[in-house]
Amino acid sequence: MVFGVMARAVEYNESDAARIHHLIRVHSFARIIGKADGFDENNQKITELAAILHDIGIHNAERRHNSVEGKYQELEGVPVAREIMEDAHIPGWIIDRVCYIVGHHHTLSAINGLDFQAVVEADTLVNIFDKNITDKEKITKIRDVLFKTKKGTQLLNQMYLGDD
Repeated sequence: MVFGVMARAVEYNESDAARIHHLIRVHSFARIIGKADGFDENNQKITELAAILHDIGIHNAERRHNSVEGKYQELEGVPVAREIMEDAHIPGWIIDRVCYIVGHHHTLSAINGLDFQAVVEADTLVNIFDKNITDKEKITKIRDVLFKTKKGTQLLNQMYLGDD
């Protein structure tokens, strides 16, 4: 299930190496967070699928709205994510939950479960690196405001703050 969606997402982003690298890294961190924090099998699948697909709307956002702004990624991502998961024969209730996360992943007030939380934390771990954020005060504020999972917090501390 997860592998098939990953392969399809990579194919969908075929000539955009940066997007492919991003989705693979976000998936890896989301997988680590879910496994380490003891997510059940369903929440783990949802977390991993949403991590893979969270930015799947970026190309349509650029084409249709001339923007990669979060609201456009959310809007354009849901139909693409739904189609990919339907093609992979994923159960409808999982598709609905993943689409909720994809359709709200830039809306932090919409976080309503650990699956969603893990995706946001994984994306943030990758974005801190990609945006070369090195100000420890800023990173500490991000952690204190955004991070809730034990493993996500630990990863942020280890990677960017030098804490154990």
